[in-house]
Amino acid sequence: MDPLIDEKFILTVSQVLPEHFQKSLLVYAEREAYGPSKNEGLCFENCTLVEFVGDINGKVYLALDGYTKLKLLPKIAKAFQIDPTSRSHSASIMMEFANQIAGKLITEMRLGRYEIDILPPENLNHKLVPISLEHFRQYILIFNLKDRRGEEYMGRLYLILLLEKFPTPKN
Repeated sequence: MDPLIDEKFILTVSQVLPEHFQKSLLVYAEREAYGPSKNEGLCFENCTLVEFVGDINGKVYLALDGYTKLKLLPKIAKAFQIDPTSRSHSASIMMEFANQIAGKLITEMRLGRYEIDILPPENLNHKLVPISLEHFRQYILIFNLKDRRGEEYMGRLYLILLLEKFPTPKN
């Protein structure tokens, strides 16, 4: 077990997420705060879970409040060339975007020689999600989002990272 794995994940997320936002959406994502958390649950208007398994097991929750989702959704839909006014597509658009961010995070961790795979994303919009502090270390990273062109404040993005305390032994 790598004693610095938590720090590696946090630093990698802090690099990957802003780069992805800048390249794909022309949105500036500045890390406002981060640190360990002892929240026993979460609930957001928009929340996507992406689990990862392998040398390290854990979960990444990408969460937005309603204001941020309304500002961000048209930009994400435009990047995917999808009509953002279609209500039925909004959840899947956000899930795919979270999946892309998690995929980039896992790719970077693989470059560090960790064998990790991601599972399909899960929509947890408006759901109370319990967090087991007995089984997971929890970190929260908060990013302020601004439109690069208009300097318009677009809200906050919350990334909650759970890392399994005692990895499941491989067979």
